[in-house]
Amino acid sequence: MIQTKIKLANAAKIEAVLMGIVRKSFEEAKKDKLLLCMECGDVDLYIASSNNDELQDAINENFEFDEYGVIIKFEEHQELMDDLYDYFLILHKESDLFDFFPAGPYSVAGESRESETDMLAPRGLFSAPFEDAIKE
Repeated sequence: MIQTKIKLANAAKIEAVLMGIVRKSFEEAKKDKLLLCMECGDVDLYIASSNNDELQDAINENFEFDEYGVIIKFEEHQELMDDLYDYFLILHKESDLFDFFPAGPYSVAGESRESETDMLAPRGLFSAPFEDAIKE
């Protein structure tokens, strides 16, 4: 459930759109056998929202605009985006679609390797957060 500092008029709608983005990301990562870096922009709400009119519209339903189409309470909008950014990361990790690989040491083919960032991979596809750690 979304936890935000501002009261949302349509929390369920925003959550459904975000989950749709997570599912789409999963399908693409699974099809292309990709790892997603959690700190490198692969799981970035700002990027995802800039290309998703449905999400932008759902977020904008919670704000008033002036006669020029500018959000009146821009600080609240930014606060909401920050809260949704955090929630977007949580959704990816807790969706049961992805395996989460925290930064740290891993063994791949008998070799010790270090991952410097937290990574996600389509569930069951990788044994470690490295491109050559695909399970056969």
